[in-house]
This record gives sequence, C-alpha cells and structure tokens, in this order.
Amino acid sequence: MTVPLAEYAPEHFLLSVADGVATVTLNRPERKNPLTFESYRELTDFFRACAFDDAVKVVVVTGAGGNFSSGGDVFEIIGPWSRWIPKVSPPSPA
Repeated sequence: MTVPLAEYAPEHFLLSVADGVATVTLNRPERKNPLTFESYRELTDFFRACAFDDAVKVVVVTGAGGNFSSGGDVFEIIGPWSRWIPKVSPPSPA
C-alpha cells in the first residue's frame, strides 16, 4: 500500500482522494458489488494506511450501479463448500 493514498491504484475498488476526502467505490455492479476475500484484505490494508496519510481526513464508501454492496461474494465464500452439500432431488408430483 502506498502513501500518499492519492497515488494508490487499488485492484478491487475505485479510489479518489480530494480535499481530505477519500472516496472508495465498490465497483462490481453486475453482481451488486459483493466483497471477496481479496477485496476484504485490500480494504483492510487501505483503512490501516489511512491512519498514516495526513491528506485523508474522511473516508466515504459507496457502491457503483445504484447498490452499495450485497455483502460477501457467495460464489467465492460458499462455493467451495457446496461440493459437501448433498444433492437433493425435488419431490415428485403427486
């Protein structure tokens, strides 16, 4: 993570820094901006770096495409576990 943050180019979100405000935009609108393990890690590092950048006084977190965030990316977080879930057939019509 580079400081000053105005020069940082994140991989998992958009970032702009102006007039003491860092704006983080979650940018996966086609999936309602879910977070992955990698984006959680990058955001954690970003928030830690904010403490060392005197140019950042406030952080605004927003989401692209009219949604904030759907939360954790179900396909990434739960997907690997789905192979352990038994397949259940729907009931037969009576």
